[in-house]
Amino acid sequence: MLGCALLALACNGDPSDGPRGAACADDRDCERLSCVADAEAAAEDLSPLALVCGTPGAGGPPRSRCEQPSDCDRGVCLLAGSCAEPCADDQACADDERCQAVFARNAADALQSLSACVRRVDLPDSVSVQSQVQSAALEPPVTEIELAAAEEAGATLYVLERLTDTWPDGERCRTLCPRSLYTRDDAPVELFSADADYAIDAAPLNPVATGDHVHPSVVMLPIGSADVLSPAGYALELEVEQADELRVTRLSGATSGRRLDLNAFYVGARDLQPEGDRGPPLIADALAVVDEILAQADISVGELRQIDVPGELPLRGTAFPDGDGMQGFAELQLRFGVYVELPGLFRLSAGAGNPAVNLFFVRDIAPRSADGEPEAEAGGIPGPLGMHGTGASGIAIATDMMAGEPQMLGRTLAHEIAHYLGLFHTSEADGSVYDPLDDTPECRPEQDRDGDRLSVADCQDHGADNLMFWAKTSGTLLTPQQIAVLQRALILQ
Repeated sequence: MLGCALLALACNGDPSDGPRGAACADDRDCERLSCVADAEAAAEDLSPLALVCGTPGAGGPPRSRCEQPSDCDRGVCLLAGSCAEPCADDQACADDERCQAVFARNAADALQSLSACVRRVDLPDSVSVQSQVQSAALEPPVTEIELAAAEEAGATLYVLERLTDTWPDGERCRTLCPRSLYTRDDAPVELFSADADYAIDAAPLNPVATGDHVHPSVVMLPIGSADVLSPAGYALELEVEQADELRVTRLSGATSGRRLDLNAFYVGARDLQPEGDRGPPLIADALAVVDEILAQADISVGELRQIDVPGELPLRGTAFPDGDGMQGFAELQLRFGVYVELPGLFRLSAGAGNPAVNLFFVRDIAPRSADGEPEAEAGGIPGPLGMHGTGASGIAIATDMMAGEPQMLGRTLAHEIAHYLGLFHTSEADGSVYDPLDDTPECRPEQDRDGDRLSVADCQDHGADNLMFWAKTSGTLLTPQQIAVLQRALILQ
């Protein structure tokens, strides 16, 4: 009894027992206390958020929506608008979460860094989510990955993520580069090959997006005809440069929803900041154009959640994995032949917590060539729908070049959103065709009338009026099969 008298707090199990005020990374450091933001620490922009062992406050629990630290019981309000719990690794998080580097709001003009638990997937309840880590799955130079059969109704997405965030030294494949997709039938059917010349060959039966900045890689089945569905499943060949583990997340289901929610991140675009329910006038007017175009598919924009990115982050960006500093998010520059800022920009969506497509309004995007003038870059075709915080979780839009041009901005948004939901260009500038849909117009090399590459004039009667034409035009039309692809998007509510 004397021992308990001397150690009353420990014997009675008083919840205040623990290293109160001690620095922590997550709850495992705090015994009976919780790891919370230190409310007394200075809110220095882009510095690490100070975390200490303490007692949660009166705010909402993790995953609640928030606008400021006091809205959250742990004082951690993520940039993307949800409360979160600090973590040191995935073991500190729930099974449906990942531990990820994020930014939290700590003052009106200050963001601070930490690692926090965020949801892996935010999609409507009708969508089935299966996720599995395959140990030692990736072996250079080419790895074959088995994918389970797709659902017969609706759409199935396979999202492939390497677990180590690295920047390989090679020049060809910096992440996961799909090489081919085929069925696992006794007589395999090739659905896509990166080695094919689709300017000469027929379009692939089920294309897979490739590109240096596309990570994670996303395979959607079907994008075209349901004839590609195989009960035997599929094999995907990936070019890789470093051995690694692989997470495969399978998203499947059939949706009857027609509402598309959006998250608008204002990242250094001049004169843009949250305003009203539909954003400042330029954004509101552009979204009216998006509604008009997507009305062909009976799809409309629903909630627009607006997030201002304050402080120095838009100009400074973040360091990519090898530690070399990046050039900022507000003006995306080419480096090593790619927009190296894109993955870090898209990861700002971590913890958004809603089924929505993320739009990142930046000032400018540098052209890839002397005659190019990019208006936007989508994270994938399709993107990893409902998966916030990955290196492909969004669409970057160069806003300043379209200031005062809501019609142009609206068409650009509709075009990139359609990419993100699964539509390829009807044809490419070199005459190649990846779009597998039978009713979309094609502009092949034989339409080049003057021998100096395909132009909008060459393609005037071959698809220039379609929303998914490759060049900057006023085209807004969608075909019935394009509409069917859009209506299968798992993110619709």
